[in-house]
Amino acid sequence: MPEIEIRQIVPADVESLSLFEHGYHSNHVWQMKIDVSTDLMKIDFQRIRLPRQVFVSYPRSRDEIFKDLNAVEAFLTATLAQHPVGYLKVMADNSKNTARVSDLVISASFRRQGIASGLLLAAMDLISHRNYSALMLEIQSKNDPAIAMAGKLGFKYCGFRDHYFSNDDTALFFCRFSL
Repeated sequence: MPEIEIRQIVPADVESLSLFEHGYHSNHVWQMKIDVSTDLMKIDFQRIRLPRQVFVSYPRSRDEIFKDLNAVEAFLTATLAQHPVGYLKVMADNSKNTARVSDLVISASFRRQGIASGLLLAAMDLISHRNYSALMLEIQSKNDPAIAMAGKLGFKYCGFRDHYFSNDDTALFFCRFSL
């Protein structure tokens, strides 16, 4: 991983962060199959290789991501040589003592170098010091790299929601307790 600094976002970061390519490429998707009978409900997810790599648009607009920065639990940015290369946005659900990562974006030229993992580890540390019992990730079912990273960092699948994002994509949720 490159030598990065992780800090809270400042208003001057927003312009450069909003210019990142928020979409990503994927070679796989996670396909959901639901079987329901009288006494059993079974949900299976299967990793499916696509015939060709696809570009997946990010499910939120830049305006939606960066509005009301004061209403979030944390908004961290990773910088390299004082230039932002990624960010992570954490929302709080105080009634459930849970924090949720709603956005995690790395500049395209810096992806797959451990920066997203570094941001998540920093968020886990921050959240544990604020006495939250769990950190939840929301991930598009098409975001195979993020799903793999969640597993490597000890997050466990904890649910899904169909048509969760404004583009009607399904969200998969992964949790990590005892941060």
